[in-house]
Amino acid sequence: MKELDANGVLRFNIDKPVDFAWDFHRNGFRVINKTSGKEITEKTLTSFYLRKPMYFDLIDVPKHGCVENWRREETDELFADFFRECQSRGLVALVRSQNNKYGKLRQLLVAEKYFHVASWHFFHGELSEELKRGRWVAKSMTQTPIGTDKVFFVKEVDPCALDLSYPWFVQERIEGEEEVTVVYIDGKTYAANASRDSFDGEDSRKSIIVNPTAWPKCSLSADDERAIRGFMNETGYRFGRFDFIRKGGELWFLELNPNGQWAWLDEKNENGLVTLVADAIKAEDRQHRDRPSRQGPSPSSRAALP
Repeated sequence: MKELDANGVLRFNIDKPVDFAWDFHRNGFRVINKTSGKEITEKTLTSFYLRKPMYFDLIDVPKHGCVENWRREETDELFADFFRECQSRGLVALVRSQNNKYGKLRQLLVAEKYFHVASWHFFHGELSEELKRGRWVAKSMTQTPIGTDKVFFVKEVDPCALDLSYPWFVQERIEGEEEVTVVYIDGKTYAANASRDSFDGEDSRKSIIVNPTAWPKCSLSADDERAIRGFMNETGYRFGRFDFIRKGGELWFLELNPNGQWAWLDEKNENGLVTLVADAIKAEDRQHRDRPSRQGPSPSSRAALP
């Protein structure tokens, strides 16, 4: 927030709704932080930066639902729809694609042009012959919790042992030396790596929770940089965090998180990652305010809503 010049920014924390009040209506909107008194309206909004919204206190939704889950889903959908409206008016900063959304399936198809990609299957109801041999890991297409404090982590599985009444996403296990994550910020890249030997299991998220300092900054080759830029140019994204495995010195594509968490890679901004992101947001905000003919209300003051 300091890097974004906090006096001109309203930060909305989706997991702390009691701290805020809001009203969206046919003539505009108003969001206010009840503690600080800061507010933003349709007249002051110039940019909307949606940092990946998450709830860290997972809940176990009972069979017939619950009020807390309803509250979360309603709030999520409201601000997701507001984000889409801001995008239609050209007010979104960084987190967007000019070429429509790319989920995991579309990403894997595009990635074949730029990176090594291991075999993969999304399947239900039947098992192909390829899945009956080799080593495979199961993944999840969403981050939907599966119980109290339970999320679906990447895990090596035997596809023949999976219950075919459920949908499955599996990928051939890559025997690589290290994992590499790359934050792409409007044409610039920030890369960090971690040895596969340091992980407990297949999912690097466990190591991030246990030891977030285990991902030092690393360099990319000119070929790596070209491939990343080619992928981002084709998909139309200006921001995102890539997950790769490096095998024999070459990158194997896992996925792009179009709004992936990134601050854990440089929490104290010692390598300038926070500044890179903040500067890109501020530069785009200046473009929004300087645009001669803007869609939507003309702002009377600078403001951004993360």
